[in-house]
Amino acid sequence: MRRFEPRFSTPLDVPRPRGAPLLEGFSPKLGRRVRLFNRAAFDQWLRLEAEPTVLSLCERPVRLSPATGSRLVDSWVQREDGEQLLLVDDGHDELGSPTASDIPLRRVAGTDLAAAAIWIGNWQRMLPTIISTRAWLPSALALSIRAYVREPMTLSHLDRAFVMGDPPVVRGAIFELLRCGHLNAPSLHSQPLTLHTLFEPVA
Repeated sequence: MRRFEPRFSTPLDVPRPRGAPLLEGFSPKLGRRVRLFNRAAFDQWLRLEAEPTVLSLCERPVRLSPATGSRLVDSWVQREDGEQLLLVDDGHDELGSPTASDIPLRRVAGTDLAAAAIWIGNWQRMLPTIISTRAWLPSALALSIRAYVREPMTLSHLDRAFVMGDPPVVRGAIFELLRCGHLNAPSLHSQPLTLHTLFEPVA
């Protein structure tokens, strides 16, 4: 995999809009906290964290146009095949070219986020486990789980197969393998995470 120097690494320093919520999370891809000011942008961030093809990202990288007070672009994303700016649809059709006009701009429709609601909800549950166990996760454990999953296996089966002194670490390893694209769990797109969720090898 090629190494990239991120074009954007820190968000624009802007105050929280009056009356807007403050939603915070820790980004494993960035190794830092992110602060977002609306639920749609937070949900889109969760989708990016869960997407293995996303190499880097940054919230609020630029404004939609150089005009004072113009709308903030929600995310900058870098994948192997290039960069992209994402604008989460807020119901307004503000026109203009982003400041970094050489990067393609894509609008994320509210219907896209609604369709991914179960997937997003599952990752909102799994990311805290990844984050809280990452400092205690032996690399050998992740390698062992990845090698062990030769066919679809339930989460409860994997819990039993890799019993340790601290069971959450096993969960953290499983979810991290999923986040990095080393395991699949197709049902998480349509069903909530349970002990019966199947994890399977990547084809």
